Amino acid sequence: MVSLPLSWSRRFEIDKKRELSLQETEDGILSIIPGDMKNVKDETSISITKTTTSDKIYYRILRAYLSGYSRITLFGELNDEQMDFLDIIHKRIVGLEVTEQQEDRIVLTDLLKPEDVSLDKIVNQMFSFITVMVKDIISDIEQGIKPGDKILDRDSITVRNHNLAYRCCNMALKDSVYLGRLRKKTNEILVLSRIVRSLDMIGTILIGISYLINDEMTAGMRKHHYKILEKDEETTKILLDYLKKWLLYFQDTKMVLRERNIEKATNLYIKRFDYKIKVAKGTRKPEYLSHITDFCNQLNMMTALILRDFIMY
Repeated sequence: MVSLPLSWSRRFEIDKKRELSLQETEDGILSIIPGDMKNVKDETSISITKTTTSDKIYYRILRAYLSGYSRITLFGELNDEQMDFLDIIHKRIVGLEVTEQQEDRIVLTDLLKPEDVSLDKIVNQMFSFITVMVKDIISDIEQGIKPGDKILDRDSITVRNHNLAYRCCNMALKDSVYLGRLRKKTNEILVLSRIVRSLDMIGTILIGISYLINDEMTAGMRKHHYKILEKDEETTKILLDYLKKWLLYFQDTKMVLRERNIEKATNLYIKRFDYKIKVAKGTRKPEYLSHITDFCNQLNMMTALILRDFIMY
C-alpha cells in the first residue's frame, strides 16, 4: 500500500483503478509514474472548408502530428485539389496513413509505434542526408550541372526525419512513461529537439543555395519565390570553396555529437569564425555574391547553434 500526495494525484487524475508504474533512476531513486497518462489526449479533429488549400490542410495536420496525436479526423467535403494534401503527407510525415474515408470524413492514424523510434538514429540520419545534399551541390558546381529541384526533393527525407523526431520529443516531454522508454533525460530531449530543428533549417538553406546556381526557373523556385540571378565564375568558385570547407566543419560536428565529447565540441565552437565565407573585393555580380554570403553565414550559424546547444546542456 502506497499513499500519494493529494496534489500529485489530482494533477494526473489518479484514482484507485489507474495503473501506476515504478521507474528507477541511475542513482537508485524510485519514481512513481502514471501508467497511461490519460491527461494526454491522443485524438483530435480538424474542420476543412471549401477555401482551405492543400498546404494549409497539411500544416494543420502537421501541427496535430507534432503535438503527439495518433488519430486525426478531418471533417468536410474535400475536392480533388484539396486531396493533394495526401501527396504532401506521404513525402513529409512518417507513419501517418488514411485508415477511414467517407464523403465528409477522413481519419488519419499514426501506424508507427513511438517506442520503436531511436532519436539518436534519426539525428545521425539527418546528418548523413544533409552531407549527401552538400556533396551533390559541390559535384554539380564542379561539373557545371544545374541542380533544378533535385535538392528540394532530397530535402523531403530530412523533413520526414525532422517531423518524426520532433513528434517524439514532444511526446516524451508530455509523457514520463514514454520518456523512460527512450532512456533519455528531459534535458537530453530538449537538446535533441533543438539540434533536429537546426538540421531542418540547414536543409532549407541548402535548397536556397542550389537555386542560386540554376539558370532556369523551376516549379520549386516559383513556389518558394526565388529568382534567377546573374552569375560569374569567380563568385561561384567562392561558393564552391566555402561549401567544401563547411562540409568538413559539419562532419566534425556530427563526430563530436556521436562521441558526446564536450571538450572537442567546445574547441570546434570556438573555431566557428574560421569557417566563415571569404569574400573577394570587386566582384562583378554583387547581388549574386550577397545572396551567397547570406546563405553561407546562415549555414555557419546553424552549425554553431548545434554545437552550442550540445555544450550548454
